[in-house]
Amino acid sequence: MKRERNLFLLGITLTVSACSLIDFHRDQETPSARTYFKGTVSPEVNQPVLEEKVREFFDWYATRVDSLVDIQLVDNSGVEDTGRYAVNFDSTAAYIRILANSGIFTQGYIEDKNAYFQLCADKIRQDSVRTESPYGFDADLILLSQEYEEDISNFSEATFANYTETENGASIDVTIVYTLRIDFVIQGDRLLIDRIDVVTPEGETGEAE
Repeated sequence: MKRERNLFLLGITLTVSACSLIDFHRDQETPSARTYFKGTVSPEVNQPVLEEKVREFFDWYATRVDSLVDIQLVDNSGVEDTGRYAVNFDSTAAYIRILANSGIFTQGYIEDKNAYFQLCADKIRQDSVRTESPYGFDADLILLSQEYEEDISNFSEATFANYTETENGASIDVTIVYTLRIDFVIQGDRLLIDRIDVVTPEGETGEAE
């Protein structure tokens, strides 16, 4: 029997200036990544390749997760009943360095994480009541779940579905205990993770408010 999971859905979306392109391509078939990068040196893109990239990501995460979760991203500056939380930006910088040094994520993914930390800092400063958990930090920030240890134990059983080529890469749904949609983009000769979302039972990706 499936037990209920308290998934923390992240979805910080930066403003993009592509409205005109969206309208232009609305009635046109989206070219595959292979077509888009025709004539350039680019990696092969197909489902087996993406599945292997996901497994490489899982291997990296499993060896780095302890270092990531040990970083104290939020400080409690006062006594238990009245102390205020504050995002520690020295710590978030250390967290970001681990992501940047992995060679797995795009700069856009890393910038989204930076924007997320700033959003959380602003929200924490605005909160008039000290909550049990500071806003935005009650779950793993990469797998988007509170049960990351269980998730790791299920990596070897991951299943894949809904492989889709996009204009500049491809996406795939990966089910461990729940389902993640992982978007990859081609940058030079590499396929990098650009976004990770939780897929709801209705097939939609969840975003935090």
